[in-house]
Amino acid sequence: MNKNYLIGGLRTPIGKKNGLLKDFLPEKLAAITLTGLLEKFQLRPYDVDAVIMGNIIGTGGNIARVATLEAGFPYDIPAFTIDSQCSSGLNAVDTAAAMIASGRADIVIAGGAESSSLAPKRQFNEHDPRFKDKDSYYEQAPFSPEWIGNPDIGIAAEALADKFKISRRQMDEFALASHKKACLAQENHYLQDIIVPVAKEANYISTDECPKSTMNMKLLSRLKGAFTANGSITAGNSCLKHDGAAFLVLASQQAVNKYHLQPQAYLYPAVNVGCDPNIFPLSPIPAIRKLLQKHSLSLDSIDAVEINEAFAVQILAVCNELNIDSNILNQYGGAIAFGHPYGASGAIILLHLLKILKNKKAKLGIASIGAVGGLGTATLLEVI
Repeated sequence: MNKNYLIGGLRTPIGKKNGLLKDFLPEKLAAITLTGLLEKFQLRPYDVDAVIMGNIIGTGGNIARVATLEAGFPYDIPAFTIDSQCSSGLNAVDTAAAMIASGRADIVIAGGAESSSLAPKRQFNEHDPRFKDKDSYYEQAPFSPEWIGNPDIGIAAEALADKFKISRRQMDEFALASHKKACLAQENHYLQDIIVPVAKEANYISTDECPKSTMNMKLLSRLKGAFTANGSITAGNSCLKHDGAAFLVLASQQAVNKYHLQPQAYLYPAVNVGCDPNIFPLSPIPAIRKLLQKHSLSLDSIDAVEINEAFAVQILAVCNELNIDSNILNQYGGAIAFGHPYGASGAIILLHLLKILKNKKAKLGIASIGAVGGLGTATLLEVI
């Protein structure tokens, strides 16, 4: 099996829904990032064997193909789209790694893009028993058969708070810490060299929109439950809806030599797991356990862990179950502060993990993300 190397990556700034990036199609955000990657690593479009992209709330079709053509890739460079919900971006990267490991490709670009701002309205066919009327649209697709349970994502998070006895204050404190870490990362420009500016009229957007230096416990405590009247899950201790794109370049040893690339890390094979769809936020638990077992490691040997922050309660529950040291978790902040552009988020946390390991001169890191329907993905990164 061939080794696959992570050369590096880029992402756009992350914008809130109907915010700074509201007018950009997801394929355009992807194309901007793809073009930036080619320039950064001095690659030509025809040096790339394939592009793989996660996207979950776009217009359908093969948006990866649209994005590569938008970016000026030749017609003969294939591209395909993955929809495994929130884990799509990380699965796209793992698929790219598998292509290189198997010898089917030498350079693959993988990641994802999303625009919550431009998400189309969706309606069931009038003959579908779920159809209500011509003015009714649905926002959440079916993630599991009703007889198993297909809970609203917020209701599933509320159930975790009850199950693990996690208080509203604990969630708010976690959310505040995420914003503080993200703002510190912004102030110190820890992530600036992985952000590709997005041109808008006569200006460039180059800063993430959502981390708030003014966030405090008083503000968080004022927020009402987002999903139930007296609920503890709020807009402050969970991620909202966002726009953005992120991609990484993976290459074989042959490509590294041929194009004089400088690998930053080795990417180990990821693991994918399933769990009860009713407790899908807990899926990083079996995913991380299986990853560690697969590579004969323990958490003591891991220098950094990135877990996508869909909900503060989710991360608190996962860390409690796995006994993850808070000092190695999401060290530059997470999705509660930066945002969660669904199809891109897996690539974003992997890119942040790489930056953390490099900046701290550390070696091993884990990136993990849960997805609705009861799916979890985790991957292992080793800095060279």
